[in-house]
Amino acid sequence: MNIAWGACNRAKQGQSISGDSWMVTPLNGNGLLAAVIDGLGGGEEAARAARAAEMIFRERAERPLQELIRLSHEALHTTRGAVAGLLRLDPLHSSATYVGVGNIGIYVYSRKPIKPISKNGILGYRLPTLLELTYTYDPGDLFVLYSDGVSSQFTQDLHLDIRQPPQTLAERIVQTYGKQSDDATVVVVQT
Repeated sequence: MNIAWGACNRAKQGQSISGDSWMVTPLNGNGLLAAVIDGLGGGEEAARAARAAEMIFRERAERPLQELIRLSHEALHTTRGAVAGLLRLDPLHSSATYVGVGNIGIYVYSRKPIKPISKNGILGYRLPTLLELTYTYDPGDLFVLYSDGVSSQFTQDLHLDIRQPPQTLAERIVQTYGKQSDDATVVVVQT
């Protein structure tokens, strides 16, 4: 598997804990599952909701994406709730599958028209009709998942060097486009 990834998470200014969470988990030696989760609000209660969803995604990573979303929705009923984006990459078939609930962003640097979207909703409170999108990607394509604490303006930045290592790129996006007034999280996956 020739997939590289990097992630960066920063708490909002004045907070010691981020209400965002992220994960990247390999799948049976073939592909991976990546997620960005944003607990509603900030601080410890937001972090508790985000970590609860992350734990479900991590422990059941092989399950279908819509099932993972439904399981986390059920588990988050007793929390503040969260929004999440799930991306599964399968390098054997060069396929990328995405399901998102709430304002998690995803941007893909590709020559192909890969434009996944998230549906409005909140895990734990209001689950939308889920939209699962699958695309075929090219080697070298770059997937960027990000919480709403990151301005989508990075997608228009012609000076952003997307050839740098995914970890460096994730840190650069958070440093340059992360909002001080919110938790900021970026996961970058390069195929």
